[in-house]
Amino acid sequence: MPVEALIAGVATSLLLQDAAPAKELEQGYTLRVYDIGRPLDRLARVAEDATPNIDRLEDRIDFNDESSLVGAGGPVDFFAVEAVGYLSIDTAGDYTFELRSDDGARLEIDGKPVVVHDGVHAPTPKEGTVALSAGLHPFRIEMFENQGGCALLLNWKKPGSGRFALVPPEAFRTEKGVTRVVSAGTKVYKDGRENARPGDGLPIETAHPMFAVEPLRPAGFEPRIGGMAFLADNRLVVTDFEPMNNGELREKPNGRLFILSNVVGGTPESVKVEPLPGEYHDPCGVVAVDGDLYISHRPGIDRLRDLDKDGVFETREEWARPWVGDNYHHFSFGLKEKDGWIYGTLSTSIYFGNTIDHDGVIGDTPGLNGPNPPHRGTLYRIDIETKEIEWISGGFRTPNGVEVTPSGDVFVSDNQGAWLPASKLVHARQGRFYGHYNGRQKSRVYPEGGHASLYSENPPSPPAVWLPQNEIANSPTTPLVIRDGRYKGDLWLSELTLGGINRVSLERVAGELQGCAYRVGNGLEGGVQRLVYGPDGCLYAGSIGSGGNWNWRDRRFGLERLRPTGKDAFEIARVSAEPDGLTVRFTRPIDAAWLGDARNFTLRQWRYEATEQYGGPKIDEEPVEVVEAVPGEACDSVFLRAPGIKAGRVVSLHTNPVSQDGEKIWSAEAWYTMNAKPTKESPAVAADLLLSRKDDGK
Repeated sequence: MPVEALIAGVATSLLLQDAAPAKELEQGYTLRVYDIGRPLDRLARVAEDATPNIDRLEDRIDFNDESSLVGAGGPVDFFAVEAVGYLSIDTAGDYTFELRSDDGARLEIDGKPVVVHDGVHAPTPKEGTVALSAGLHPFRIEMFENQGGCALLLNWKKPGSGRFALVPPEAFRTEKGVTRVVSAGTKVYKDGRENARPGDGLPIETAHPMFAVEPLRPAGFEPRIGGMAFLADNRLVVTDFEPMNNGELREKPNGRLFILSNVVGGTPESVKVEPLPGEYHDPCGVVAVDGDLYISHRPGIDRLRDLDKDGVFETREEWARPWVGDNYHHFSFGLKEKDGWIYGTLSTSIYFGNTIDHDGVIGDTPGLNGPNPPHRGTLYRIDIETKEIEWISGGFRTPNGVEVTPSGDVFVSDNQGAWLPASKLVHARQGRFYGHYNGRQKSRVYPEGGHASLYSENPPSPPAVWLPQNEIANSPTTPLVIRDGRYKGDLWLSELTLGGINRVSLERVAGELQGCAYRVGNGLEGGVQRLVYGPDGCLYAGSIGSGGNWNWRDRRFGLERLRPTGKDAFEIARVSAEPDGLTVRFTRPIDAAWLGDARNFTLRQWRYEATEQYGGPKIDEEPVEVVEAVPGEACDSVFLRAPGIKAGRVVSLHTNPVSQDGEKIWSAEAWYTMNAKPTKESPAVAADLLLSRKDDGK
């Protein structure tokens, strides 16, 4: 049927966004791309008067990367997309649409949402069903791309069909003969962060004043660091591997070890790099114990021994093989040693389409979550003398960082995904389950179905700290107890995808640890995978990255030293829970009148709800009234009376003071996880993780 006849036949019966199209249409739809130029984490509208950077006619919504979507010369990251036009429907009935996107996307038909797949995530699908009459129906797809991989595909399942298929070109219509005006430059994206600055709505780009970032890599040495450990003679061991997030299980080893000398006090010119013989599968951890090296990689833990103590490792053995790794995402993280035990964690599988086909998985894999062998998603420890293994806790997804404190407390960072609406930091306890349910689908590899998560018969335990996605974290890596300085006894927490380092303070409420997360800074050359203290008291940061979303600004390697400068910044030092509010402490005094004005403090709260889908939104988000702000005697603290704060919520704080010396605050935000509210009889007690359990009031 000619387009003109079709329009004439349906114009009086269709409810369109404005009215039935009065102008001539052609096959296809309009695709517009807007360069936003800053990090994005949610769907929003581009400003009404914004002119797109790209405006073109397309006939398929089938884009698997940035180049196919934006074309040559377009933005690589931080852009928004609009696809608008009409769907030409031949047969009335219920249509199910599958919108696959990386990152967030929304499909509207006839002005009503059909699929909403918001947030930063991998290229995952989401479905929605709508009843459509025969004729033309206006549609709009909005999508944003933060960084890393990019995808946008639209499939449908027509009435009577049992399978999804790509929406074909003949189903799209758009106005014919339009002038497609474009303009260069960044555009306004109305997500509430259009006036944001680093440290206030955006990640901090520069190093914190307390650190001087010093390069260490010799020319030509580009380590993609999985693990780092110092030897007793001050040499630094790094594991290097090429991560490939493409769903393929590689049989050939892809990693190796290097020993670096002259690191302490050294420069790129003085550091010497010595490769060690042998190869490894995704070596994500290493620890030195009594002169021996223990390396965690996909099949298990290997040990290198220097038998004659001459600084040369003569032997390598398969020291422990207590688990199976049969998926490309089966990483073995760690390692940390405490009292003769080695601690580590195991990640779970991810199933892309090629992985599903290769393994013959039966059924859907929501949230990319599929079958696993036993013990995946666990925290374990192995006795060095006997090789006895203890499975401490389960329910982790991608637990990329482990810390064991002097008191014996174990902290694990875990990454957003299936059953994890946001990333988090867990205070891991024996026998507990932390929320990730491994897929139980049957497959060629697991004909009886995948193995359940360890301890999943127990109710999920909450994390010590939630890390709101893309506000303060995206891919948290190494937690590390702070040894000295103002924040002694808190935790550093490195970050890969957003880059840089954050900080966590903890306190004990109702017998459990909970606390607050703060931005620290960046200034590093890559996303941080590993963070260790050197014998000189400096921090050493090792970076890695891969394709897709697992990188910072597409950087793939890095090795740097963070030397303490003795300086500090005007910032939020600590947020503590009170029975009817929060106490906020700063590093500098503030004008008393400003500090006592409750309008200068904004609190919001929400909860998270774990589902089988990848990630998840904030639930029940609402403002919290600050009834009263009471300055401390020294004007470097304030009590915020806010009786509306609820248990089981994340509470965000936003404040933008200037110190009495005229210094702007380094970061205007903090995020407190209020698992439980303290009482007058049982107040919150600050946790110093360098103290023993007895000293810490346990």
